[in-house]
Amino acid sequence: MRNRHLAVLALTAVLGVPALAAAQAADTTHRDHDKPVTPGQVAKNTEAESKRVANRTGKAVRKAGKQTEAQSKRTAKSVKKVYSRKARREARGDTVTVQSTPVQSTP
Repeated sequence: MRNRHLAVLALTAVLGVPALAAAQAADTTHRDHDKPVTPGQVAKNTEAESKRVANRTGKAVRKAGKQTEAQSKRTAKSVKKVYSRKARREARGDTVTVQSTPVQSTP
């Protein structure tokens, strides 16, 4: 869980800088473009962007975790079937034969 938080923070830092630059560039297109950009507004924009990125990243992490869990359950189920099949064959007395190719020896 701690690693997920660190990953989210690192990703936020990496994605936040270009997003901040884009947000500042977008601020100049508003009708109040004659006002200077204040540090408070930059901080507010950065915080909002980092929260948005963190939420999106968190959703992706949760989705990936669920997919991994589902995949591991499917794998365990198939392994269980294989061993169950072998056990039933052994109980019946069936032998499992493996086809092997004869090895030719060189004189």
